[in-house]
Amino acid sequence: MIKKLIVILFFLTVFSIYLHNLTRDIYSGDVGDLVTAAVTGGVAHPPGYPLFTFLGNILSRLPIPLPPVSKVGLISVFASLFGLILIYKFSLKVTKSIFLALLTTSILAFSYLYWLHAEIPEVFALNNFFIIAILYFAIRYYESKKLKDLHIVSFLSGLSLAHHQTILLLLPAIGLLIIGNRKQWGNIFKPILFFLIGLLPYLYVPVAASRNPNINWDNAINLNNFIRLILRLDYGGFAPSVVNGVPFIVKTIVAKNFLKNIVVLYSYQILLVAFFGAFSLLKKDKWLLLSLLTAFIIPGPLFIFYSASVITTTTAWGVNERFYLMASVIFIFFLPYGFCRVKDFIDKRVASKKLTYVLLAYFLIVPYFLIKYNFPKTSLDRTQIGNNLAKDFISYLPQNSLLFVSGDTTAFNLWYAKYGLNLRPDVEIINPGGVGGNIFLDNAVNAYFEKYPKTKLSEVVHKTIEELRKKRTLYSTYEMNIRLPSTKFVPRGLVYELVWEENIPGKEKYLSEVESQWKKLRPARRETLAPWEQNLVTPEIPLIYSNGLIRVADYLISQYNDPAKAEHYYRRALWIDNENPGGHAGLGLSLYKAYGDCRESVNQLKEAIDLYQIWKRYYLQLYILYDECGLPDKEKNELIKLYDDRFNEDLVEKVKKQIK
Repeated sequence: MIKKLIVILFFLTVFSIYLHNLTRDIYSGDVGDLVTAAVTGGVAHPPGYPLFTFLGNILSRLPIPLPPVSKVGLISVFASLFGLILIYKFSLKVTKSIFLALLTTSILAFSYLYWLHAEIPEVFALNNFFIIAILYFAIRYYESKKLKDLHIVSFLSGLSLAHHQTILLLLPAIGLLIIGNRKQWGNIFKPILFFLIGLLPYLYVPVAASRNPNINWDNAINLNNFIRLILRLDYGGFAPSVVNGVPFIVKTIVAKNFLKNIVVLYSYQILLVAFFGAFSLLKKDKWLLLSLLTAFIIPGPLFIFYSASVITTTTAWGVNERFYLMASVIFIFFLPYGFCRVKDFIDKRVASKKLTYVLLAYFLIVPYFLIKYNFPKTSLDRTQIGNNLAKDFISYLPQNSLLFVSGDTTAFNLWYAKYGLNLRPDVEIINPGGVGGNIFLDNAVNAYFEKYPKTKLSEVVHKTIEELRKKRTLYSTYEMNIRLPSTKFVPRGLVYELVWEENIPGKEKYLSEVESQWKKLRPARRETLAPWEQNLVTPEIPLIYSNGLIRVADYLISQYNDPAKAEHYYRRALWIDNENPGGHAGLGLSLYKAYGDCRESVNQLKEAIDLYQIWKRYYLQLYILYDECGLPDKEKNELIKLYDDRFNEDLVEKVKKQIK
């Protein structure tokens, strides 16, 4: 009875921690899209994530004192908890020890990636549950020969595919476990039926899309659009291209980073225990070892190597890091076998069973330090960084404004503010074509075409915006390509405003307006981000604020020809985010234009290149600086060689074309 109470107390403690730390903030990345789609009963970005969105829609209606983002986030809390319960049951079966089972479970529970995703409404926590559950029941079927377990595996496989398609990477290992059970396959039609039943959540997509919700990716009301959504054709297809142009050395670096991440997540001691587990299976059950290794290697180093892209920013590393989760969870299945091996080794050398567990208690230092280091980083209940960003974009716009948006974090956080929190319902948000849906613009375009049916189709959108501009102020989070007669885009806070040319203010008035607007904002600085804001995705938010000041600085040069004043705003941009390459490049050029400071200008351009090595413009600007400052040919030649090595192009020819 006491042992059962200890187990119950353990899981209640984990649940309480996850629930306490659950984010109240929209944070960044895809969170805003997923939550807003769930709250509005819409369709999230491809492949739609119908199971997550459907569950989120139900939870968002709960009459509890939590913001919508937290209600949807309950999916992650419960999915993570249920995944841990299955890990505990698996570990208990292998080790026959409650202590070792709880130890194994605690290592996963408090590992950084698992813990972080237990507290944000992202798709990966639920995917973790499916990984654990499918592998758990597949191993149970392999060992027990019970058809019931095979049917559960089939159903969960279909259900998980209605959630996240990376689950397909687990199927080879599951296939091995099923094949390994040669004595009992049963009627093949039943597993297929259970698999198809698991796919039923996909019915949510056309039903939701038919309601024309505010978030409605690909408008999947017909078969063609439905297939386009679930096969991710907007992103180039279901899987990365085999020939994606990423150098072998880059792929190797990304794969090595994944392997290093396993050590960081769990420690060298646990890596050694997992190795003992694999060695133990090599002697006891080679087929099970092959299955687990397949489960780890295919979604781990193999997939990460295959899908690796060129990574030049912290945010890009954060996006990549999420795909480490699958293999890092599967890694845990080796631990019970490893702990058994360690226990057997100790048992043979000590007389007392109690002494064995005293020695095994050494491994408690791992969950202890995981909690110590990861608790501050996962206290997401304390952050408002994403909510503040959305409010800083939208709160200070005039009544009935139009806001064109772009960029995942910017657009998705704004969707949540408007549709999830009902902030500024008077402001109409317009997305890029094919992104999330555009009810307002679609209706406006249709109304315009009905009124002027002879308008060329290629001009309808442009003409519609011209018409809207007469009644509403137009803003954009990016400098749009569209050009309306006698207008210019002027940076205002975090946005651009489309202004009639005759209304463009003089420099002093403009600077006064800029300072007034920025006093209202709450910029997040990279250097002062709290521990719970220092994952690899959230630092994109300081970059967004920093870019707002860079736009002001650029405008001071292009409109008022004042590089000296621009220098001030470039420096402020770097004060907010000292890793912003645009800030360093802009500062370097302004210093040269204002003061002819060749040395510092060159240093700043070099810093920009170090931070963002694939942006060709920085190389061109640096070469021109070398030329105008009369630097030695040696420096020019080194830059030419570096450019050629990275892009296989002639830098000198590029510069000549740029000057022309």
